Amino acid sequence: MGNGASGLGAEPSGARRATGTLLVVDPDPRTHRACDDLFGRTFTVEHAASGREALALLEAGPPDVLVTEIALGDMDGLALVRQARAAGHRVAVVVMTGTPSARTAARALRLGVDDYILKQADSADHLRNSVRHALKRHVHQGEVQRLLIELTELNEAFLQNMAALDQANQQLREALEPPAERDGAWRMLVVDDEVATVALLETLLRSQGFDVDGANSGAEARAMFGARRYDLVLTDKNLGDANGVDLIKEIHALHPDTQVVLMTGFATVDSAVDAMHFGAVGYLRKPFEDLSVVVNRVDEVVQQQKAERARSRYVHAFRERNADFLARYRLLKTKLMTLQRQAP
Repeated sequence: MGNGASGLGAEPSGARRATGTLLVVDPDPRTHRACDDLFGRTFTVEHAASGREALALLEAGPPDVLVTEIALGDMDGLALVRQARAAGHRVAVVVMTGTPSARTAARALRLGVDDYILKQADSADHLRNSVRHALKRHVHQGEVQRLLIELTELNEAFLQNMAALDQANQQLREALEPPAERDGAWRMLVVDDEVATVALLETLLRSQGFDVDGANSGAEARAMFGARRYDLVLTDKNLGDANGVDLIKEIHALHPDTQVVLMTGFATVDSAVDAMHFGAVGYLRKPFEDLSVVVNRVDEVVQQQKAERARSRYVHAFRERNADFLARYRLLKTKLMTLQRQAP
């Protein structure tokens, strides 16, 4: 960041007093001094020089934001993030590294971290803004989760108080799990300017029972997802006439629920970070050394989509069957919609 961690600038003197907690994990003491200067007026800054020390602090009380170096002395920084989440600590996460690679950027993407900072390239302002935006997203997601929990509790209270409808609602849930597929097989689009790659993935995914179309250019892909809605799109990053990251934005503009996995034979840190920022749910490197990796990643995305659609159908059916109980539900829904519009 700038000229390294030691070159970070201090927070402006007029900044607000501490309103949250930030945990900095890095074996380099210069990073800790720099983060004290950057965030000391807006956060209570805690420090850890190792993964184990960070886990102990997380157990004592999770911070609002976790900023961690990837190269820790006793463990990988992304392993720290994984263990923290496995322990139920839902915090905003920014990872830093002085030795970037496409592999670590892809791992960060899969973990769902909020940002990936390059120590020697990104500025102090970049880190400051990244932490602020990560915290804003974390607070927003926490409020959404709180409202969803309240909605769940409301549903449970209703089922307890309305014994006559309990059996009908139970049957409804059972009918929706597993979710019925909309129009036959799950629809997928494979986009790659290499004809052999498209043919390989079409054959592979059809063997798994999916309805698969193939496109060999950005223009062909636009025509196809403009005319048909797909559940999942696998697109190469570098097409002859288009950029895969741009396609992600175009697909989501037309079909927000369509998931996208980005593929490339020229893996870079920037491409992985771009994919994360623009909404890709996965990142596959070519050539595919093990096709089971492709199958497993696709299956993960499909299962996530099915679970989300089952929940959506249940809420819709609940509203239809229980119209007299919707006063509080409508209030919660309004709050959720407001949060979605304000999403960072």
